[in-house]
Amino acid sequence: MFSTHKESIAHADDIASLQAWKDFTLRFWEESAPTIKEEQSRQLFHSGFYRSRATLYDLAENDLNAYLSDYQSLRLQSINQKYQTVLSDRVLCSHVMANYFDVEKNICIISKNGAQWIESPWWTTESSAPSMVQVHSLAPDDHTPYRKIPLAENRDSLAFQKTLINQLVEEAEEQSEALIISTAPVQHSWLTKVSPEGYHLLHVLLVREPDEGLPEIAAASLTVGSKANQLNTPARVEEGALSASINPQTGLITACRGLNQQGVIDTYLQHPDTAQTLVGEHLPNWEAIRKALLRFFDESSYLHVCSLSFVVTETGVSFFGTNTDVMAAHQMHQPLLEHPGIANHLNKVSG
Repeated sequence: MFSTHKESIAHADDIASLQAWKDFTLRFWEESAPTIKEEQSRQLFHSGFYRSRATLYDLAENDLNAYLSDYQSLRLQSINQKYQTVLSDRVLCSHVMANYFDVEKNICIISKNGAQWIESPWWTTESSAPSMVQVHSLAPDDHTPYRKIPLAENRDSLAFQKTLINQLVEEAEEQSEALIISTAPVQHSWLTKVSPEGYHLLHVLLVREPDEGLPEIAAASLTVGSKANQLNTPARVEEGALSASINPQTGLITACRGLNQQGVIDTYLQHPDTAQTLVGEHLPNWEAIRKALLRFFDESSYLHVCSLSFVVTETGVSFFGTNTDVMAAHQMHQPLLEHPGIANHLNKVSG
């Protein structure tokens, strides 16, 4: 396994490249990955891939250089220049996305300094507490697990609600991390029927084509959870979620892949837990979703590459966050460097 990625990494001497390499390195050694040979681990590291990619992409058989590496994915973010700051802040990004998609209401930011309320605390108003809230990291690309916290049974208990906030403040202080509490979207009934295990997120990679700069959906996929990864919400392919590939033009689910119990990539026509058909089905409301995606990217001319995640709802989609950590869900089906827009933008930032 040899790679021309090594040369670009060896000459990474600008600030953006060095920061991307730092972020990649920290994540590489933190990653819980299948046991692989030391030599293969070393080659993956110097080529900029996390260890889990060896199995997900079957790199023993496939050409490493066709795949967008994890280092390159981090490096590619600098193509947006200063506007990447907006994508990297969940609150700022939500304000922008609200012009195009449903966005859940942000309620409170939690940090080591306490709770900063964006909306008035529900116990100070006449409205009752929401039945469910969700807790994210304030930084969209942070790998901290997302959580849903039901309040239904305690929505009238002021003591419970204040205790919850205090616990989250302590957690943020211990982990040196900022959290955000927001309302929770309701997933489309078809997806809940496919599997009741958490949200099944739609991931979309938008790019400007190299000739005229027209907006294009480079890849779309749906990560589908199962009993095997029910503790991880939302589920990730590295942890056993299925990845369903979606035709960007029609919304047709054309393939579905995932790690089986033996840790080997397998193909699925149906969900392994519920036997609900996946391949051959169309994602609900895709035409309207696609139109909104292209309108957003067309009007956001300052962005060149953008990775977005959504919860699919009965009426369309609810914005979940920006996320460059889902490239594996796309590349399990097709290497991203085969897309001319991705390759073109990577060449620009890599020199």
